[in-house]
Amino acid sequence: MYAEVASVLRPGGLVLNGDHLAEDETAAPTLARLGRALIDREEHRRAPHGPAENWSDWWDAVTADPAFADLVAARRDRSPTSEHHGSPSGRLSMHVDALRAAGFAEVGTIWQRGDNRLLCAVLGSAQHS
Repeated sequence: MYAEVASVLRPGGLVLNGDHLAEDETAAPTLARLGRALIDREEHRRAPHGPAENWSDWWDAVTADPAFADLVAARRDRSPTSEHHGSPSGRLSMHVDALRAAGFAEVGTIWQRGDNRLLCAVLGSAQHS
């Protein structure tokens, strides 16, 4: 996808990707551990007795509600692997490497709160085709 986006941008064009992108535990084990600890601490501070409902619980409730059956089926058919948290596609290093391979000269985080970050990439002068 990044290579396709690069093919329609002018040199110096920007791509912004806002997502939950975690540090790669293999490449940066201390940063990954610290990031998880910060997230856990913030979640505990906001909900000391545990969250009333997490993301998985919410989707379980939506899936169980017959009123949403058609929408849930359409979502499943459209993107059967839409969940990427915990997979390689949720790792910051994978996105940085893919952006660089697509011709983006500068890649970095311009905003971050835990693993929720805004990644910015600037297209270099020579685009890949």
